Amino acid sequence: MILGRLALVFTILSLLGFGGGSAIIPQMHADVVERFHWITSADFARFFALARLAPGPTTTMAALVGYVVAGFAGACVATIAVFVPAGVLAYAVDHLWGRLRGNPWRERFARAIKPVVLGLIWAGVVTLAQGALDGPVTIGVALVATIVLLRTDWNQALLVLGAGAVGALVLRG
Repeated sequence: MILGRLALVFTILSLLGFGGGSAIIPQMHADVVERFHWITSADFARFFALARLAPGPTTTMAALVGYVVAGFAGACVATIAVFVPAGVLAYAVDHLWGRLRGNPWRERFARAIKPVVLGLIWAGVVTLAQGALDGPVTIGVALVATIVLLRTDWNQALLVLGAGAVGALVLRG
């Protein structure tokens, strides 16, 4: 039963992933934290940070959620469910997209979807902030990280590791 629910939740998320894995973060949070109570909002933010450190897409955090819910089998089911449907859909859409080359509808659609994708990604930022920003230190670290990312070409993984080190030193207790 629980493996089926995991598969359904992550398959739906997979098919909603316009704009990449970060675009489904708000809906993933709504499902795994608020609807099914599989993990806490703080766990969600930690899993997101771990997924950003690992090579590959952010949606690898599905494996972490699946593992908490149903062990190794849950991790496998959630991972397959979040990647396979999107891969199949992307393959089919790519075929159609290529056939529409030069069609004015294709260009209008591509232009219209950009702000929607941006909105989905911004909603993901707000969702993550709910579980990650719990005091002046975490807010300060987030602001510094944002400024560094916007004004330098630092590697994101190194920035996450640095922020983790600051947190380990400052947020003890």
